[in-house]
Amino acid sequence: MSATTIKKPAASTGSKHLFQELDRGIDDMEAGREMSIEDAFIKIEELRKIRKSERI
Repeated sequence: MSATTIKKPAASTGSKHLFQELDRGIDDMEAGREMSIEDAFIKIEELRKIRKSERI
């Protein structure tokens, strides 16, 4: 039997974008630029819609 190698899949564009958004969010928190709770929930809803449309 020959050994098979499992290749790690390349990060998708969506994953890269998510990590960039998280990095920006961390930078904003460290700099004291935070959203109000209402704005945060609006942003969460927008991101959910984007994510849902990408799955279809």
